Amino acid sequence: MTKEESSQIEEAKDNGLLKELLDSSYPLLQKFRDLCPGSFKHSQALAGMVEGVSISLDIDATFMKVLALYHDVGKMLNPTYFTENQLEGEDPHEKLEPFISYQIISRHISDTAMILLNDDNFPRDLIKITCQHHGTSVMRYFFDKSGSDVDEYFRYKADKPRCVQSAILMICDCIEARSRSEIQSGKGQINPKEIIEDTINYLLSDGQLDEVYMKLGDLKKIKDALAKELQGIYQKRVDYKKAEEAST
Repeated sequence: MTKEESSQIEEAKDNGLLKELLDSSYPLLQKFRDLCPGSFKHSQALAGMVEGVSISLDIDATFMKVLALYHDVGKMLNPTYFTENQLEGEDPHEKLEPFISYQIISRHISDTAMILLNDDNFPRDLIKITCQHHGTSVMRYFFDKSGSDVDEYFRYKADKPRCVQSAILMICDCIEARSRSEIQSGKGQINPKEIIEDTINYLLSDGQLDEVYMKLGDLKKIKDALAKELQGIYQKRVDYKKAEEAST
C-alpha cells in the first residue's frame, strides 16, 4: 500500500460520515436490504466478523464495518442470480452456460463501484478497498461446472488486496460464506479452525495476499479472532427434541 493510500484511509477514519453510513436508515443501505435480503444478512454477519478481527489488530472497527456492509451492494442489479437471495427452486443459472454465469456474478464488483461512486457521501478511497475483496480468485463453482482446464477464464478481474484492511475483508468474506454454506447444507457442526486454516492457506497459495504487508503475529491474531467469532456464531445448539425424549 502506498503512502497516499495510507493517508486516504486515515482521512476516511476521521470523516464523520462513516457512522452515518452505518445507520440502518441510510437510503442506500435500506435499498440494499430491500432488494437483496440474503446479501444484506451476509454483509451484516461479515460486519460482525471484521469488527472482532479489527479490535484484535487495533484497526478502526467503524471503518471496517462500513467496508463489510457495502462490499456487495452491486448485487442489487441482479439479486436473484446470487444464491443467498434465491427462493427454493429458483436458480436462473440452471439454464445458463457456466461462463455466462461467471460474467453475471463477477460484474457485481464493478456494479458495486458504480453504485458507490454515485453516492456523493461515500468516501472514494473506501471504494477501491471494497472492490478488492475477491481479488483475482477463481469462481470455483462455475469453473468446475464448465469442465475447463483453464481457470484464468473464471477469475475475477479486479485488484488483489493491497492493504491489511482489504485482506481482512477478503479472508472474512470467504470464511463467512463457506461456514454458512456448510451449515445450510446440513453437514452439522462446522470446524472453525479447519475452515480458517484452509481458507487462509488457499488464499496464500493462490497469491491473493501477495501484495499485503502483514506480520506473522498479525496473521495469528486474525486466526484467533476468527475462531472466536465462528464459535460464537455457530456454537452447538441444544437439540431440545432429543433432550425431551431422553428425559422421558
